[in-house]
Amino acid sequence: MRKISILLLLMAIVTVSFSFPITLIDDLGRPVTITEEPERVVVAAPAVTDFLVKLGVEEKIVGVTDFDPYQREGIERIGNMVPLNLEKIVSLRPDLVFLTGGFQEPEISKLEAINVKCMVINPQSVNDILKDVVLIGSAVGRSEKAKRIYQSYRDRFLQIAKKAYTIPQENRLKVFYGMPDENFSQIWTCGSGSYMNEIIVYAGGVNVAAGYSGNNGWLPVGPEFVIKANPDVILIPFWYEGGEKEAVEHVLNFKPWKEVSAVKNGRVYAIDGNVASNPNLEIFELLERIYTLLYEE
Repeated sequence: MRKISILLLLMAIVTVSFSFPITLIDDLGRPVTITEEPERVVVAAPAVTDFLVKLGVEEKIVGVTDFDPYQREGIERIGNMVPLNLEKIVSLRPDLVFLTGGFQEPEISKLEAINVKCMVINPQSVNDILKDVVLIGSAVGRSEKAKRIYQSYRDRFLQIAKKAYTIPQENRLKVFYGMPDENFSQIWTCGSGSYMNEIIVYAGGVNVAAGYSGNNGWLPVGPEFVIKANPDVILIPFWYEGGEKEAVEHVLNFKPWKEVSAVKNGRVYAIDGNVASNPNLEIFELLERIYTLLYEE
């Protein structure tokens, strides 16, 4: 029933045109009234930047955090994601500030106290990501383009999901996605309720951590968890250009995992951690890559 409701909501969103003034409901369920098209936007949640770039409104961005890889002449850095540098944000005279949920939620009241309008974008699923491109597009005056982008990425998603659906259950590969620390004493992974769990499933894999959950679906496990789960494939993130080989070797050289199927069979693959950690439209490109790694390499 919930899936049907979500689909009906998405259908309603992409068939309605918006104009200003407009009241939108953000991902925390907050009504946000925008009186006129924003011309100056601060992005305090790096995942939002990709939405704005794909919507073709990157010229509206006047500030991003130090953790945002996006660069363009004229954009200023506002510092940390938490606590926000309110003085710096005010100096940029933004019409709208984009935040994420969770640890940034306490910043909302601080911004509202100084009359800075903000919107929370906090997608937790594939459907949420698709919905949010329309939400953000409507907020910045690009609702028609947002609907076209929504349809394009939805079609890409369905193309992969349909191919993966045809894979017999007994032939599906067990997958572990992990972000280990240097000595593997703690490894963050994606459990039930995370968008990465959905990505693995829609790519035709069986997430070995799907039976567990945590904050937004992410949780820490120890190396023994992987030994017991014995995945067929291990996905490991890399964080800088050219870091794929180092990330894979970090896993292959971890002796306690030498008998794990993925390690024995050389099925350890590096994926871009900057994409995997940001729930935006690039996730759909990652979905295509994971499907290829699992079943077409």
